[in-house]
Amino acid sequence: MSIGDLKLDDFPYSNPGYGRKVAVVGVGSAGCRIANQLSKESKLLEHFVYVTCDDHDIANITKGEKILIDATLRSKATPYEVRGLAFARVPEIRQQIKDSELVFVISGLGGAVGSGLAPLVAREVREKGAICVAIAVMPFNFERSKHYFAGGALKQLRNYASGVVLIDNDELLENKKIPAIDAFYLVNQKIAVALNKFLGSTEKHEFSIGLNNVVSFVRTNSYCVLCIGEDIETSECRKAVLNAASHFDRIVDKSEASKSIVHVVGDKSITMNDLVTSIGGLSGILGNGTMQIEYGFSANSESSSAAFIVASGFSSTKFEHYDPVDRALKNRTCIDLGFDSSLGIEMLLPDIERS
Repeated sequence: MSIGDLKLDDFPYSNPGYGRKVAVVGVGSAGCRIANQLSKESKLLEHFVYVTCDDHDIANITKGEKILIDATLRSKATPYEVRGLAFARVPEIRQQIKDSELVFVISGLGGAVGSGLAPLVAREVREKGAICVAIAVMPFNFERSKHYFAGGALKQLRNYASGVVLIDNDELLENKKIPAIDAFYLVNQKIAVALNKFLGSTEKHEFSIGLNNVVSFVRTNSYCVLCIGEDIETSECRKAVLNAASHFDRIVDKSEASKSIVHVVGDKSITMNDLVTSIGGLSGILGNGTMQIEYGFSANSESSSAAFIVASGFSSTKFEHYDPVDRALKNRTCIDLGFDSSLGIEMLLPDIERS
């Protein structure tokens, strides 16, 4: 079955979940941690695959299939080298996704493993004729050494995936003063909770957008961006939505937003008026006043309110500048060097960044 033949009703709910028709592949350290947290959150997503080069990433994972790439002899590998080491394990990756018609590839970009293997997995999904949705977590702004690899990997993911959802690490931490180990855990947990609300949540007192609608939404040639907002002090849904919407300004030209899906989390007292005032004003913040909005909500929070927004229609993001080679060659005729170019062009990075 090809991508063009798939219909939304090809992803029916089974009992208790989607089985192997929907796969989640966590790639690299961040991808494995987010996927593992998602496996604990979700009651519908059942088939999890973890692909990494570090056995610590999968040591405590009890649910899912693990594919460990041996890169122990490499002290500081590039994405190209990691991808080369992974080719011997490609048959295992194909085996794990052979029954899947929809595959979510979750990865942090910037490191050698995530940047090297996420595009490889996405390509395998596309070649088998399935839908691939890539969830790409972009590095912090201070991690400048990771920007080049992240920019190159993002370009490859856009070529191979049916849709790409971008998450900016810089916009996920409200409190920058917490310990670093807690910060990374909190970021991964926030992403997993957000993905669960959109992809596979069946909690009580909840109205979900539904996997079918989400897949249809993200299958686009434009950029999709996920932003998260909270209101801890007053637990107002409206403030949580405004908080989430405010993050787009630093990532994209928010006036380009054409569609959005929103999931609002509050307590059991949430009313229709709360939803109307929370979501109704969003088109005045994102887009040009004609943005289409779909929404879901949860009325089961016992603490703060939260809002998760995925918006699409963006022609570019701040991450375009993460690939200095593209910037240097902008408006020039360029030869496509191919998926596995081994020219070691990353060695030019210091000179390009200084130019």
